[in-house]
Amino acid sequence: MTSGSLATRLERRAAHANNSTAESSRAAAYVTLAPVGAVQADDPTLVAAWQAGNAEAGGALVQRYYPNVRRFFDVKVPRAAEDLTQKTFLAVQENLGKFRGEATFKSYLFGIARNQLLRHLRSSARAQAFERKVAFGGTSQRTSLSMIVANRQEHHLILLAYAKLNPDQQIAVELFYWEDMSTSEIAAVLEIPVSTVTTRLSRARGVLHDKIVELTQPGAVRDRLLGQLDAWTRSLVPRPGS
Repeated sequence: MTSGSLATRLERRAAHANNSTAESSRAAAYVTLAPVGAVQADDPTLVAAWQAGNAEAGGALVQRYYPNVRRFFDVKVPRAAEDLTQKTFLAVQENLGKFRGEATFKSYLFGIARNQLLRHLRSSARAQAFERKVAFGGTSQRTSLSMIVANRQEHHLILLAYAKLNPDQQIAVELFYWEDMSTSEIAAVLEIPVSTVTTRLSRARGVLHDKIVELTQPGAVRDRLLGQLDAWTRSLVPRPGS
């Protein structure tokens, strides 16, 4: 896929950055809508209540993480994102009794999401193609990255650079910068040592740096990006309350 086609797709998605309401509606329809008090409870409290049979606690967790899981699939397999998101939460519910809290619930959730992704790629005979192309997919695919911000030149350039990362690096970057997960949480999701996660993130930063240098001329934009690369990468996804 050419940089031009990717740029067009990203600009189109930036114009639809307020579509998160639709995602919340899907989440609410999936399980019992949780009351305000349940939504405000922390993950361990909600997980324990869900395991005890409280459907509203499960609803709160789905509402909390549905947009995040949907985004995880949207940047890789947009046509299957909705179906895989639903399958992920169904798998979480079906296997809830096996969750013992050794890792955070978020790590457990994204580990299941990753397994759903790998299963989808294998079953659709696209695993090798996935390794060869960027996570945003081919030009024939449509995506709904409603929670990715691309309304500044800096964001646009970072996304172009992000598309050059290999899939393993992309997932590590997403979980670290967009999901605010620690390296130990990411290691649990990917089932690799923490040191490997650290290495992937370091190499990903190097790729982003080099691609931005390639895409820009010396000047203010390049200086802003390279001077605060972590902050700009993190700002691609709106923070809660922003």
